[in-house]
Amino acid sequence: MIKKIVFFLVSFQISLFSCADYWDPNSVYYLFLDKRDNVFLSYSEDLKSPGIYNTIIYNYDLENKKENLKEWQKEFKGEFKVEEIEEFLYKRKNLDRVKNKEVLDYINFVAMQEECVYRDYYYYYKKDEKIECGTFVEKALDNLEKVNSNYLKLRYFYLALRLAHFEKKEPLIIYEKYKHLLENSEKTIVKDWIQGIYAGALVKSGEKVKGVFEFSKLLDNSINQHLALYNFHHITSEEEFNELLKLSKNDEERTKFYALRALNSSSNRNIEIQNIYNLDKNSKWLDFLLYKNLLESQIYFNLDSIFQRKQETSFYTNYIEILKNLKRDDNYLVDISLAYFYIFSNQLNLAEEVSKQLQKEYPNSHEVETLSFIIYLNSLNLINEDTENEIFEKLKPFLNENHHSNAVFRYTVQTLASLYKNNSMPFEELLLNNTLYLNFENLDDLENFRKFEEFLVTKQNSKLKEYIQESFKKRFEKENSYYQEAFEMAKVKILINNLEFNEALNTNYEFLNQELEFNPFNVFIKGNNRNKAKKTIKIKDFLNNILEVKKVLEKDENSSMDNYLFANAMYNLSYFGNSDRLTTFYRSTYYIHTKKLQKDKLELAVKHYEKAYENSVDNEFKAKITYHISKAKLALFDLNYDEYPQNLGWYWNSNNIYLYGNDKFYNAFLEDGGAVYFDRIRNDFKDTKFYQQLLYECGDFGTYVHYKRDN
Repeated sequence: MIKKIVFFLVSFQISLFSCADYWDPNSVYYLFLDKRDNVFLSYSEDLKSPGIYNTIIYNYDLENKKENLKEWQKEFKGEFKVEEIEEFLYKRKNLDRVKNKEVLDYINFVAMQEECVYRDYYYYYKKDEKIECGTFVEKALDNLEKVNSNYLKLRYFYLALRLAHFEKKEPLIIYEKYKHLLENSEKTIVKDWIQGIYAGALVKSGEKVKGVFEFSKLLDNSINQHLALYNFHHITSEEEFNELLKLSKNDEERTKFYALRALNSSSNRNIEIQNIYNLDKNSKWLDFLLYKNLLESQIYFNLDSIFQRKQETSFYTNYIEILKNLKRDDNYLVDISLAYFYIFSNQLNLAEEVSKQLQKEYPNSHEVETLSFIIYLNSLNLINEDTENEIFEKLKPFLNENHHSNAVFRYTVQTLASLYKNNSMPFEELLLNNTLYLNFENLDDLENFRKFEEFLVTKQNSKLKEYIQESFKKRFEKENSYYQEAFEMAKVKILINNLEFNEALNTNYEFLNQELEFNPFNVFIKGNNRNKAKKTIKIKDFLNNILEVKKVLEKDENSSMDNYLFANAMYNLSYFGNSDRLTTFYRSTYYIHTKKLQKDKLELAVKHYEKAYENSVDNEFKAKITYHISKAKLALFDLNYDEYPQNLGWYWNSNNIYLYGNDKFYNAFLEDGGAVYFDRIRNDFKDTKFYQQLLYECGDFGTYVHYKRDN
């Protein structure tokens, strides 16, 4: 069954961000499409989200600087390298090397007026109050008139216009007077800068619609094309939009306005697609929206996600119907969109039909090849060695190191993991789930870990598994310092978690020389026994000691002290003790790993505590053992307690009265037999020092004794 996704609501938009979230530019989980050279088609999310906006502005600043340096290098006729020009323009270093006085004067003037207009990526520079920014407008215009270089005239025009715009010094008058400088055919980013300032000045003067119209001219191929989208918000009503349409001279401009409006999260993109189609079925802006929809659809392609909605089927159905009615001279994007949406809506047969037609018409298209492979993967129900070989043959073209994306391989891994699961092949499922990122925490089952070890060194029969095996080996070689150490640590921990102490010791791994923070043989009144040991113990020393204790018990199973030490170790190696770092990679506060193994250790602890109790004649020792039996019993009860989180601290009732037994968890434990051990200590060992120590250190026990006495 193909999992479904939701990628846009009624307007085919999705907002994944709150105030300052950041999302990587290639944030589609699986990018199956070839990238288009358009800033708005490089992002799958809401283009107006703060994270994406900041990223676009940041990238614009970098690209703008790069292009500016290129233009200056051309103006210098290759006399200087780009790095040298950067030092002149942006760092004002080595200016003695600039022999052209007009250029040198221009660089110095830019530096003088910079504080009045310069915007850092994160904040505005604070202006020096002594600087009168308004005077720089006249200076820029004066320089414009005097300079001989047309290259510099255009740049002074830009500086004067920008200063006038910032300082409210009638920028529109300046624009009208000097706009003739824009009439030459030479392409330069300075013209884009001037167009942006001019459009902004129109908006600022109250001519909103005309300003937006001028901003829209930047959308095609301008360096600052983002201004077209981020200033379209000035159109706030249908009336203003209709006024904008009236300013347009042709259908190309009108379709552009519909495309810009479609990028607004409150618009209905389906309607805008139809509006564009009605004007020009072959419009490039229709391609723009079709690609944008398809890009967004791949954010959570074939993944269960929190964005799933019940209405998704109707979304797919509606969009499919729109696509089916689009008849264009070049129907490529329509057809490939149809195929993907057939996949989303579980109509694989129809997707396959469209895909075959696309393969005939576009035999060399990477996108079509990818689509065909995705449909093939989703059609699989059974998997065996032959299937794996077939999959790998089809996958090989996407594994080339020069391939622009690893999305197809990642998607294959995810899909096959589900397929293995559906075919009851747990080890293969585990293997695929760790192919992209090897997480040793997932290999917490000893049988699976042994299979993984064997997999790494055994020749594989299928090409797919052979490739995965090789990828694991390369990872170990490339990241030897991390993966080898992690592997060794994982193996020792899994063996100790399964009580395979001798095998763990015989690995002779360096990890065994690490020192433990707490001694596993030590126990205290506190529940987790985490009191710093006066003398540290290495892991290998602990293993030697526990094996020695086991040998003693094999000879004399009634040794009270050795039963006690073994029980302490079992408790401390469990999730609840002081040394569970020896049995897991990561200790979660809400999830108990390998519950069965924790249960086994706790039951062993109880068994050996009871054996120690039976064979002891020392009341102090028996009192202590009884208490530790109660701790182990409580841990066993906790292990199976499924009503988390506990609502309140155990000592508060609804009237805030200090009273033992109010908390449901502890009450349930006592009723389940936990009180037996507290009763035994209270009744049989009240004359011991341990009893007094317990009253002093264990609030639970002291409260329980007083509660029993008063009731």
